[in-house]
Amino acid sequence: MRRSAALLIAAGTALLALTTAGPALAVTGDTQECSPGTNGGTLTNGVCVLPALNVGQNAEEFLLNTGGVDVWTIVSGAIPTGMQMPTTYGAGATIIGGIPTTAGTFTFTVDNVPYTGPSDTPSQLSYSITVNGALPLAVVLPAGGSALHQGTVGVPYAQNFFASGGVAPYTWNVVTGQLPGGLSLVSTAAPRDNGNQLAGTPTKAGQFAFTMQVTDGAGHQATQQFTLKIGR
Repeated sequence: MRRSAALLIAAGTALLALTTAGPALAVTGDTQECSPGTNGGTLTNGVCVLPALNVGQNAEEFLLNTGGVDVWTIVSGAIPTGMQMPTTYGAGATIIGGIPTTAGTFTFTVDNVPYTGPSDTPSQLSYSITVNGALPLAVVLPAGGSALHQGTVGVPYAQNFFASGGVAPYTWNVVTGQLPGGLSLVSTAAPRDNGNQLAGTPTKAGQFAFTMQVTDGAGHQATQQFTLKIGR
């Protein structure tokens, strides 16, 4: 990926307000870029086809040009629902970021004009983003697999659990088996996050088997059995 795009990734995804789109303007001035080596796009019949996304998965797409800091404006069409495009972001680029909520193919045209020269003739390019359905929901096994790292009576213990796929929000439950005494599920982030944690201070030694279940915002469920040994 081009250096400017890498810098944008490091900068984070803070989004600014989207300005109201105006009428389409002439195609001159700076050149918007589209290639696998710049923004991962493929130019097809004059349209920059950006990488496909999935419903429910946080994502970023990059729009790049050969100039400095620009003002970017959507002049026709629409970006995927659930995503935003800031009018200014960084040198030679802006992003389309967020969590897509609707499957489909979204085609839109973007103008960009230098921030210091708002009356200059802009560059223009059309884009297409396909949003596929949600990925299958699954519980992600930790590095050690379904046998969790051992705990010790009287010593604080913590084990993170994560899900992949599905759509937010996520809820976690123990549906079968028994957790070790002193341990319980603790939410580690906002409901939109796909993680949870088993934490506490074990009070009893033994080997415990239990099944974790995660439910996503669409009602889909996934389960995984785990074993946890608590020593003295």
